Amino acid sequence: MNAPKAFVLQAPGTNCDIESLDALERAGAAAEPLPLARLFDRPETLFEARILLFPGGFAHGDDIASARILANQCRLRLGPKLLRFVDEEGGFVVGICNGFQALVKMGLLPRSGGELRQEATVTYNLSGRYECRWTRLRVEGSNCAFLPEGAEWDMPVGHGEGRVLLGPTLPADGGPFRALRYLDEDGRPASSHPANPNGSTAAIAGLTDLSGRVLGLMPHPDRAYLPHHHPRAPRGEAPGEPAGRAFFRSLVEAAHG
Repeated sequence: MNAPKAFVLQAPGTNCDIESLDALERAGAAAEPLPLARLFDRPETLFEARILLFPGGFAHGDDIASARILANQCRLRLGPKLLRFVDEEGGFVVGICNGFQALVKMGLLPRSGGELRQEATVTYNLSGRYECRWTRLRVEGSNCAFLPEGAEWDMPVGHGEGRVLLGPTLPADGGPFRALRYLDEDGRPASSHPANPNGSTAAIAGLTDLSGRVLGLMPHPDRAYLPHHHPRAPRGEAPGEPAGRAFFRSLVEAAHG
């Protein structure tokens, strides 16, 4: 079976693209970098792939707000193509950290209707500072087409604007759009810092759409896909399959169709 093709978008300020490419390749995808300018020049390029990944970083320096410029550009210049990629072509779109912020602000997530319309936001952490720590996550009540229900993973976060706030058109707890939640030390949805690193509503760490083929998350699977990434690895206490490896493997397997 041919490896599904995956594009990793490169915008000015992207800095997690190399890790994302490597993680996708190790998971069995044929991954290629895709500069934003090239996609804008030829939007039909998108339909050559099964996966489009918006990686982490600081697109356009986050000069207005995190990923706002990237989100506006994509909505205005690629909007119909992105909707066709998901709704008609059955493609998968993933946004990690800055990429998640972009998907939410362009309206591709959580997208309770058919059009691109912003229904949520990702804003400043309640702590008022940049949060860089490992978190515990659970796939819970997810509509996502590839996340394994009930899986619990350790993944790091690194962001200053990661607080998910939902608009009035969405269920207060995220409902079917809630894909991942932060957990406290007792395995419950984390209501306070530091287990909930940013103060997200209902401990939401990631969102999906109604199709289940669009997913965004603030934690970084691209920083947790090799065994030595885990902070307990030096003591020989890391879990079996790294969380990021399981994440990308599940995505690539789903993209095989």
